[in-house]
Amino acid sequence: MHNVISFSGGRTSAYLVHLMEQKRKAGEIDNVHYVFMDTGAEHPKTYEFIRNCVEHFGIDLVCLRVNINPTLGEANGYDVVQLSACKPDLQPWRDMSQKYGTPHVHGAFCTQFMKTRPYYKYCDDQFGKDNYISWLGIRVDEGNRLKQKDGMRYLAEISPMEKNDILGWWKQQDFDLEIESEWLGNCVFCLKKGTNRIELARRSEPRMAMSFDAMLKNPENRVAEGKKAPNEYIFRNTMSLETIEKSYEGVSTEQLMSGMRMQSGSCAESCEVFGCQGDLFDEL
Repeated sequence: MHNVISFSGGRTSAYLVHLMEQKRKAGEIDNVHYVFMDTGAEHPKTYEFIRNCVEHFGIDLVCLRVNINPTLGEANGYDVVQLSACKPDLQPWRDMSQKYGTPHVHGAFCTQFMKTRPYYKYCDDQFGKDNYISWLGIRVDEGNRLKQKDGMRYLAEISPMEKNDILGWWKQQDFDLEIESEWLGNCVFCLKKGTNRIELARRSEPRMAMSFDAMLKNPENRVAEGKKAPNEYIFRNTMSLETIEKSYEGVSTEQLMSGMRMQSGSCAESCEVFGCQGDLFDEL
């Protein structure tokens, strides 16, 4: 049985990578593999953090990107790419949106197409169906995400570390994820974030916001049958980046920050291959 650690690029997930590598070196576990699914929509500092983890932990990391078959009804594949090819170029998003249209808050198929299905296909090809266990970096204080499922295990099973423990551990290391703003974690403009977080992300990274908005508005994107709103209206309350910006005119960044609430156990912290589907980010 192979042990496959799904590395999302967040601190908790990276701690799981560290812990599993220590167990592998100590002979406590074998057949350990590390996999990162790249959507091309992470923050540049996330990619830097992943590269640092590979270097400092000395791991072999398999990086995957979905290979979209442009024909509707035909299955997609995956590409094994170099870590250097993982960057915020939005290419997986572009390919997905041109085939299926853009996802939206009540149809968040992005995780499924860009992470879950390519991950399973790769693992089935490499290790054989039902011949591997998937490990996710979900802590003991994330009870609502700890769902028993065959072939899946969690950090919580082998470590008592909670969020503050993880943060404290990283402060003692030689490197860290240099993103202090919680609204920039995960895919920067993830449609599951509350509109206040999206606006904070837009203000923090205006160039990334422009690129993401242009990708959503690409005239080559498919318009799904029966879809009433334009493709760029993917966020809560059927909003776009532009309408979110307008709705928060006159609201200071400090006011937006004071209206935020982060709960342990939301996928605001990391978008796991399986653990984020259907979840919405908490918002005041």
